[in-house]
Amino acid sequence: MKRMIVLLFILLLSTNSPAALPPQYQNSRDLDVITAFIKKHEKVISTLTSVDFEKFVIYFEDDCKAIFARKEIPKPSGWVGPADPLEFKFSTCSLD
Repeated sequence: MKRMIVLLFILLLSTNSPAALPPQYQNSRDLDVITAFIKKHEKVISTLTSVDFEKFVIYFEDDCKAIFARKEIPKPSGWVGPADPLEFKFSTCSLD
């Protein structure tokens, strides 16, 4: 009986851990960052054509892009947690 309990305990510990932040909450955070950026830049909001949420790119004016990416934050080995925050990286055109 003891062996069975130990085996069950080992099996329970060896299962994968779920993500610390469900996708809908991560998507909501990412959308907030992108929306705040759009609202902050008059040129972007007045010439906005589309937002590619999958690639984290805002398209505005004629062929301008504002590109976002995950901020790389060092984490300890085995870290399970939310994705790094989204941040503005660069724009192919002036934002002013």
